[in-house]
Amino acid sequence: MKSCVERFSAGLADLTNFLHNAERESALIASLLRAPRATPLHAREQSLLGEIAKAGTGKRQYIYAVAIVSLYGLLERFVDSALETYVEMLSAIVGRYDGLPQAIRDNHLSVSIELLKALSEDRYRGDTTISDVVANLHSCISQSATFRVNGAAFVLHRGNLKLEKIAAFLTSLGVDARLRKILLMPAFECFFAAADPPRKVRSIQDQDLVFLLSPINDLVERRNAISHGVIDDIENVDLLLTRCDFVAAFVHALYEILEEALLSIEVSGNSAQSLGRPVAVYGGRIVCFESTNCHIAVGDRIVAATGDNLLPYRWGKVIKLEVDKKPHAELKITEKTGFGVEVEFRARDNHDYYLLKAAPET
Repeated sequence: MKSCVERFSAGLADLTNFLHNAERESALIASLLRAPRATPLHAREQSLLGEIAKAGTGKRQYIYAVAIVSLYGLLERFVDSALETYVEMLSAIVGRYDGLPQAIRDNHLSVSIELLKALSEDRYRGDTTISDVVANLHSCISQSATFRVNGAAFVLHRGNLKLEKIAAFLTSLGVDARLRKILLMPAFECFFAAADPPRKVRSIQDQDLVFLLSPINDLVERRNAISHGVIDDIENVDLLLTRCDFVAAFVHALYEILEEALLSIEVSGNSAQSLGRPVAVYGGRIVCFESTNCHIAVGDRIVAATGDNLLPYRWGKVIKLEVDKKPHAELKITEKTGFGVEVEFRARDNHDYYLLKAAPET
């Protein structure tokens, strides 16, 4: 899923560069037309600049249209690809079809039938074929060791991706899609902390949560209007850049939710080693443990079970390892040993900790 975020971020960087360059271009033209010059502009230069300046309103409309359509496209591509990747990763973790969340098993047949309909009516744009869908269904129903879920079926949609549809996709995969949870993920926490004034999501009333996420549906509405040739109520570049920041926070929050859902499966499985509660925590980043049997290395993942219903886990990579203040890249502990771990998240001494090997790049 990390590659899905990276593709989104690269596309967003291109879009924000486009918007910044549009601003710079406008500022340059205004400066050339207004500022006193030691050497006057040639008539042809003056004429060209004047024509460009006169096209300002139409140009602003098209800059706005390009930004809205591009931003929505980046969001849709991320959701589609990230959820498909999530299904693939989840399948690899559990290793058998009957080990998947009940929601996936309950919905797999019905969404696969809808995908078959879309394929037969030539409404599906992906690489999947009818024979692929049927073969995948058979592999799941027959409990094949090499089963493959029709991940594309879980993100099949005719219309645009409004907030409600994204939440429905997550729910169909057994992923917690509560709005307050989405808004409490670290990506949104950072976004709202930087807002003016800062917002504390935990204290906001339930009926106000939809309003906080309203820029997503507003983006969809604006995209639809543009696709029908209606380009009014345009936003300036500053507002468009703020909208880009919001969508980026939303995308990263979705990524964090999917990552957390995978971690919950891994922690409850055989691949996790329990480290228990720490001996001490220093500065919220250094966590000290004692163990008689542990294999841990820099780059491994460490997970804290918080007991919080909305945010049950905090996690991150092992940044540093130390024994008696001496750094180690790796520890293979076979007798009682105290060691310290520097982590990426805010650690507490009342959490239960688990160790997972470094995740493969996806």
